[in-house]
Amino acid sequence: MAATGENLVSWSKTGLIAYADSTSQDGNLCITFLETINGTNWRFHPPKRYIIHPHLHESPSSETPGNVNGSNKRNSIGPVGTPNVGIPNVSKTTNYFFYDIKSVYWNNWFNLPGDMLAVCDELGNMTMLILGQSPNGPVTMDKLTMLFQDNVYKIHNKLIQLDESVNSVLKIEKKRTKKEYQTAISDFFWLSSSKAVISSQFCVLDSTINTYRNKVQQIPPYGVFHPPFMKYACLAIRKNGQIDFWYQFSNSKNHKKITLQLNNIQKNQSKELDWLEFSKITPINEEQYLLLSCYSKIANRLSFHKLHVNWNVNTTNHNQLNDPSLTISHIYEINLDRVDEEGKVLEFVNLQVLSKSPVEKDTAPEILLIYNVAGTNSSVVKRYRLNPIKLDPNYLLVLNPELTSLGEKALNPPQRYTLKFSGDLLFNQRIRQVSTEIIDGFITFYLQDGSIQTYNQSDWSLENERLQNQNRQGKFRDILTSVLSAGFTFPKLPTWSIVEWATVSPAMTGVIVKLVGKDEPKFLTVYQTDSSNEKNDSVNSTSFAFGFVAGIHRQLSAEDLSIACKTHLMNISKDNPERGKSFITSLISCIYSFFNITPDAPTEILDKMISSRPVQKAMLLQLELGSSFKNENIYEMARVVMSLRNVYFALNGVARNLQFAIEQLSGSNAAQLTNGKLFQTAFTKQDLVHSLIPIAKWIVKFVTCLVQDLLILINNPGINDSKLVYGVLGARIPRALILSILTEIKRVTQLITKFPENTFPVLNESSAFLKMILNESPVSFERFETFMIDINNKFSSLNEQEPSTKREPSLLVKAEIPPEYTKICDFILTCTKSTILSHIDPAFVYFTDTSGLGISKEELFDNSIIEILQPLEEGLVVDSSRLPEHFKGSKSFSKLNCDGISYDTFTKEELNNGTLKRCCRCGCITRAGYAISGDKTIIPTSIQTKRWPTMYARVCICSGYLYELEN
Repeated sequence: MAATGENLVSWSKTGLIAYADSTSQDGNLCITFLETINGTNWRFHPPKRYIIHPHLHESPSSETPGNVNGSNKRNSIGPVGTPNVGIPNVSKTTNYFFYDIKSVYWNNWFNLPGDMLAVCDELGNMTMLILGQSPNGPVTMDKLTMLFQDNVYKIHNKLIQLDESVNSVLKIEKKRTKKEYQTAISDFFWLSSSKAVISSQFCVLDSTINTYRNKVQQIPPYGVFHPPFMKYACLAIRKNGQIDFWYQFSNSKNHKKITLQLNNIQKNQSKELDWLEFSKITPINEEQYLLLSCYSKIANRLSFHKLHVNWNVNTTNHNQLNDPSLTISHIYEINLDRVDEEGKVLEFVNLQVLSKSPVEKDTAPEILLIYNVAGTNSSVVKRYRLNPIKLDPNYLLVLNPELTSLGEKALNPPQRYTLKFSGDLLFNQRIRQVSTEIIDGFITFYLQDGSIQTYNQSDWSLENERLQNQNRQGKFRDILTSVLSAGFTFPKLPTWSIVEWATVSPAMTGVIVKLVGKDEPKFLTVYQTDSSNEKNDSVNSTSFAFGFVAGIHRQLSAEDLSIACKTHLMNISKDNPERGKSFITSLISCIYSFFNITPDAPTEILDKMISSRPVQKAMLLQLELGSSFKNENIYEMARVVMSLRNVYFALNGVARNLQFAIEQLSGSNAAQLTNGKLFQTAFTKQDLVHSLIPIAKWIVKFVTCLVQDLLILINNPGINDSKLVYGVLGARIPRALILSILTEIKRVTQLITKFPENTFPVLNESSAFLKMILNESPVSFERFETFMIDINNKFSSLNEQEPSTKREPSLLVKAEIPPEYTKICDFILTCTKSTILSHIDPAFVYFTDTSGLGISKEELFDNSIIEILQPLEEGLVVDSSRLPEHFKGSKSFSKLNCDGISYDTFTKEELNNGTLKRCCRCGCITRAGYAISGDKTIIPTSIQTKRWPTMYARVCICSGYLYELEN
C-alpha cells in the first residue's frame, strides 16, 4: 500500500491512467486507459511500460555531457547529502540505472487539460511528459513525449518521444535503494491558468413544476495562476524544505526553474536531520499566494508558510517577458498534541489541507490532522481553519509602547493567522489513505476494513446519506451535489495487505485498485444497495445527469461515470427493459435541461448547440448506455446524430477551404505562383473534393434508407413504434443537421460547378465523380430537401401549440412517437406521399442496397464477443486474461471494414501495413489524420495529404480518444 506522501497513481481528465510499477525489472511507469470491447464490456488496455531514468535527456550516441541542451536555474540553494544524479560521462560501458517512481501527477487542477504528467522518482528526479505530441507533430493520446528532466541540480531541455521499455536500445538496470533521500519530492502542485471555470454546484427539485434545477456558477482562478504568456507552471516541496518552481514562456522551447528554501530550518547543523515528514501545497483566496503546510517529525511542529509569485508583467511593453520572482514568508506554527482530552495517546499519521474557492462564504483553508488512537483500531480527524486575524492597534501598543514613536506603519504589521478548531470526525476503523475530489469539494477516507467514505466539505456530511438526512418538505428539496448523493455507495476494497494502491475515479463513480501481483488494475463501480424500487429511478437518473454535467464542465472524459451508469441501468433492466428505456430517456432529457439545450430554440441558437461539446458528449453517453438493449433504436439514434454531425463538419470545412483555394488560384494570385506551387494548390483543392466522395456515398445511402423505412410505413401504417425514421425526422437535432447538410451539399456543388479545374483537367475527375454520385442518388436531394423543409415547418407549427419537451426526449432517445402524438405519424406519411413518392421509383428505392451505414452495434463489433462477457455481478470491466485467446488484442474487437470518420473503405495494404487507430469509447476504426496512400489520391503524386483536420489525429467523432492499434 502507498505510504503517506506517495502518489502512486493519477487518473487524467483525458482518461489516461499513469501509475508506478515497483515490481517489474523492465520498467517503473505504466500508462493504461479503459477501452470498450463490445459496446457493453470494457477492459484496461494492456499497460504500456516505460523506463523513466535520470539519463533520459542523454542520447546514446553523445560523446560529451556538453551535448545536453540548455539548462536554467536561479536563486539555487544546493541540497545536502543528495545522490550523484548529474550527467555521467557517456560511453559504451556506461551503466544506466532507474529507480522506483514515488509519485505521478497529471495537470488536472482547476482549468488545466490533463495532458501533462510529472513523474517523480525516489531520489527526487522529476521528468515532465506530455500526451499526444511528438517532435514531428500531433500523435495519438497514448503516446508520451518528454519535455524536460530535472535531476535535482539541473534542468535538461530535450524533446524526446518515449519508447516502451521493450523497445529500449539501452541496457538499463533497476537499482534498489534502502535509504530515503532528503531530495525526494514530498508534494507537487500544478498552477492553473487565468481562465475561470464553470462549476455545477448542486441540483434541486422544484416541487412546483416537478423539475430539477441545476445551480451553475463561474469560479474565477484563485491562489497562484499564471498569465497567458506562460505555457504552464508548477512547483514541488522536497523533504529537505527546498521549493522548486518550474515554468515555460509561451514563445519559448526552454523550461526554467527557480529554487528557494523554506525559512523554517535556520541552523545549518540541523538541516540533515530535520526533514519534512508531511507537506502540502494549497491554493488560498489571496491572489498569487499559495499556502505551504509542513510537519517536522523531529520537532513535532506543524508550520505554515505563504508563497507569493510575482509574474513581473511589463505593463508598458507587453512583448518583454520577465522571469517571475518568488517570496516565502513564515506565517504560523504550532506543536501538535500527543494526547487527547480523555488522555488517549494520539499518533499523527497524515496531514490534509483543503482549499476553498472564492465563491464560498468562508474561504479560509481547512487543515485536517489525522491521528490513530493508540491501543485501538480507530482514527480521529481534527478539523481546523487557518484564519487571518488582525490585532487591534491599542493591543499592540500595550504589548510594546515603543511602537508609538515608529509611526502608523508599525501599527499595521503583516497579517497574522491562527488555527481555529472546527470539530472532530471519529472513525471506528484506521484511516489508511485520504484523497480529495472535484476541486477539493469532497474528501474521501479509505478505511482499514476496505470501506470508503466521502464527505462534502461544505457541511461535512456523508455524501451518500445526503438525501436520507434532508427535509422532504417545501418548494425546493432533494438537493444533489454528486452521484453519491442519491445513495450510491463505493464497494469495499480487498484486504489492504494485497492492495498496492487505490483511488476514487475522477467523476466519483467508482474506485480503481491495483492488487499486488496483478498486471492490470480493477475498476469497481458505485452501486445502490437496493435498486428494485422503481420510484427511485427519477432521482437516480437525475444524480447521474448532474454528475455527467458537472464532469463536462470540468473537461472530464467521464468513462467511469458511463460504466457506473450502465451497470446500474442493466441491473434495473434485467426484469423490465421498459424501465431501463425510461431511465435513459429521463437521464438524457435531464442532461439537456441542465445544459439549457432546448429543441424549441431559434435556428441560429440551435445550430450552435448542435455543434457544441455537450451535445456530442450526451450522444456518446446515449450510445454507451443504449448498446445493452436489443432491437431498440437508442444506440442507432446516437450513432445517426454523431454521423450527421461528422458529415456536416466535413462538408462545411471542405466548402470553406475550397473557397480559400479558389481565391488563391484566381487572377493575380495565380500569376504569383510557380508552376510547381500552382499544381500543388490545384491538387490540394481537388483533393478536398476527392475526400468527400466516401461521405457523399454515405449520405446518399442514408437518405435512401430513410425513404425505404417510410415506404414500409406507408404500406403498413400500424407499425408506429421503434422505427428509426420517426426519431430522425421527428427529433429536432437530427432534422436540423440533415437540413444543414443539404445546404452544404448545394454550396460545394455550386463551387465545383462554377470553378472547375481547367489548368490541370485531369484533377477535375474528383469533381465529376462527386457530382455523379449525388446526381445518381435514388432519391432526388432537391425533392428530399423540400420534404424536410415541409416536415420542419409542420413541427414548428406544432411547437407553437404545445412545447416539444414532452415528446422530444422520446423521439431523440427511443425514436418512438408518444401515444398521445400519433398525428406526428400521420403528417410524416402524408408529406412522404405528396413530396417523395411522386418523384421516385418505389421498387428501385426499396431494393437499393443500404447496408454498411455503420449505425448499428452489429456493424461495428465482432459478432463473437458482442454479448456481455461475464455475469453482471462481476462488473462490466473484464480482466484481459479472461478474454478468449483470439481476442487479446484491441484490433480483434472491431470489424475492419470501413473508416469510422472518413467512411472510406480500407484497402488490404492499409489493413496489413498501414497504421490504424481505434476509439476507446465507441470502438470505431480510422486512419483519419494520417497521410493518404498514393493509390487513394486523384492521380499518383509525391504530394502528401492528410485530408482530415489535426484534431482527428487524436479525437474521434464521438469525442473519445484514439489510440494506435498493434500490427
